[in-house]
Amino acid sequence: MRVMVVGSGGREHCLAWKIAQSPEVEEVFCVPGNGGMRSVGTCISLSSFREMLDFVREKDIGLVLVGPEAPLALGIVDEFLAERRAIIGPDRRGALLEASKVFAKEFMKRYGIPTAPFSIFDDPGEALEALKRRQNYPAVVKADGLASGKGVYVVQDFEEAAFAVRELMVEKKFGASGERIVVEDFLEGEEATVMVLFDGASYLFLPSSQDHKKVGEGDIGPNTGGMGAYSPAPVVDEDVLRRIEKDIVVPLLEGMERENLYYRGVLYLGLMISKDRTPWVLEFNVRLGDPETQVVLPRIRNDWFEVSLALWEGKLHTLRLEVTPEAMLGVVLASRGYPGHFERGKKIEGLEAFPNRPGDTVLLFHAGTVWQNGSFYTDGGRVLNVCAFGKDLEEAYGRAYEAVSRIHFEGMYYRRDIGFRVLKNRGAR
Repeated sequence: MRVMVVGSGGREHCLAWKIAQSPEVEEVFCVPGNGGMRSVGTCISLSSFREMLDFVREKDIGLVLVGPEAPLALGIVDEFLAERRAIIGPDRRGALLEASKVFAKEFMKRYGIPTAPFSIFDDPGEALEALKRRQNYPAVVKADGLASGKGVYVVQDFEEAAFAVRELMVEKKFGASGERIVVEDFLEGEEATVMVLFDGASYLFLPSSQDHKKVGEGDIGPNTGGMGAYSPAPVVDEDVLRRIEKDIVVPLLEGMERENLYYRGVLYLGLMISKDRTPWVLEFNVRLGDPETQVVLPRIRNDWFEVSLALWEGKLHTLRLEVTPEAMLGVVLASRGYPGHFERGKKIEGLEAFPNRPGDTVLLFHAGTVWQNGSFYTDGGRVLNVCAFGKDLEEAYGRAYEAVSRIHFEGMYYRRDIGFRVLKNRGAR
């Protein structure tokens, strides 16, 4: 069968790399893909859902996998289902769980899913008045709509809160996404990610992971799309996972059924695990995480095409995931200036050392790269994901950063402390 992967980031490279290993997959098409994805599939630029549908018919593509959130929020699944084409993901209404923080928070409130207390504002003056009266800081200010993971502000006082409101609602830094905002209480604990496959009736947990969203070491500075990740996340032990299932997943799926939300895809749970081991939902995403996918999928031994097909056909209950006991840690190499205005067009050196064979200890997934004149060049904020296996996270850390030392491009920036919460506890750096 031919498969199409929609997207151009590190997540999509990993997804295409994983599914291309299936003996059942004849060819992979990447829309639009990136410089590195040309090694696992054919990259093609298509500018509309109609063009994608025409291409799917022309090439007799049997399954479409959507990586990023924007096409899902715009209704790509609705368009493909109308043409009876197999595609993984929620419809436009289901995608509101990510596309609207307001929708997600109100949904959680309706179904008793643990999340931080919140208020909603569509007027900047009213938001500022409420924040001025607020007694408990820090607080969190979030854009309602999609902002590539950057529309969240943890504010320590009213001055910082006012700055966030101005950027979102007055200056419209993220456009219409900031026309409404959510202000919620700050939750203390340790963050983790749990992704769940859901086929409309049954569900299957993927290995846990932990992202590092802040640009600076020690988790300081502005939010990014993610500067690195590791899997598994020790904070998600069996007891916590049972709580996640009972208190979050079960009521979430019951609510989706009650509200008739179409869903054949990935439910991403962005969680805060408090000191008493209670899992709280920070956010929902309606697709695989990035950079979490790059350290989760390689740990799964199953044929990902078979998993994806079972997801589409409603047969997840027939599967059992096989996961390597090895840990995996990934480091994002970013362009100078990211997550603000960043540079492009810098030649990348050292990539020939990483052939990305199944079973390799170190894997390299491209994000913002382009192939020109026989070389790779930077073409985005997050450029590369350097991921390594290890018998534990400490060994994976060492291997990943040794690999990082062999890669270079002008202005290359990366955090040197991915995994620091776990490694600190073990006496590592």
